[in-house]
Amino acid sequence: MTRIVALDTSGRWGGVALLQAGPSGEALLVAEAGLILGDSHAVHALALLGALLAEAGWSREDVDAYAATRGPGSFTGIRVGLGTVRGLGLASSRPCLGVGTLEAAAEAFGPAAGERVPLLPAGRGEVYGARFDAEDCPPEEIVAPWLGPPERALAGGSGEPVIFGPGADEVAARLRDAGWRGPARRAPTSIAAAAGRLALLRLGSGARDGDGLSPLYLRPPDAQLAR
Repeated sequence: MTRIVALDTSGRWGGVALLQAGPSGEALLVAEAGLILGDSHAVHALALLGALLAEAGWSREDVDAYAATRGPGSFTGIRVGLGTVRGLGLASSRPCLGVGTLEAAAEAFGPAAGERVPLLPAGRGEVYGARFDAEDCPPEEIVAPWLGPPERALAGGSGEPVIFGPGADEVAARLRDAGWRGPARRAPTSIAAAAGRLALLRLGSGARDGDGLSPLYLRPPDAQLAR
């Protein structure tokens, strides 16, 4: 029975989830907790994980693998999540995987009436986005993750997209001006659990330690832009 810890620290909402593989290989959610954070995820991630392990009755030795969202999103948050699981994995000789935040958002949303387009706020009038098929698990990528104006969410697929996520409400008016007719929908907050499900699927398909652990930033750090 494979047990996995998954973290999402790529945005203001941070989450930790514990999952295990069921008798038929399906991913079963054991426990999940999240926080809206006004400060750094680094202060809270390990404490939240420790509390969740205690509630579930798991020890660190019970964990078989770790996963974290790799972005796009907060530069600091992404580094915290990937660094945390890498450190835990190295200390326990357990494999670690990274999962794209937008892919995890599409997985968390579940089946939809049209192609799924999660949006995350990126500042400067831009969003992070990607486009996935309507219902597959894992989500099938149609348009790779991008950074740009929200109107870009309407391009590259077929039919009326289902647009959701923490960046969707902020830009709904611009999308409607560009011809989009649907309401903006918020993704579920269980991004960590979705990342854990995707990581379990990949481990079952032969993924190796370190797969996907490089951060996906899409935009250079502010210091690099200033130079």
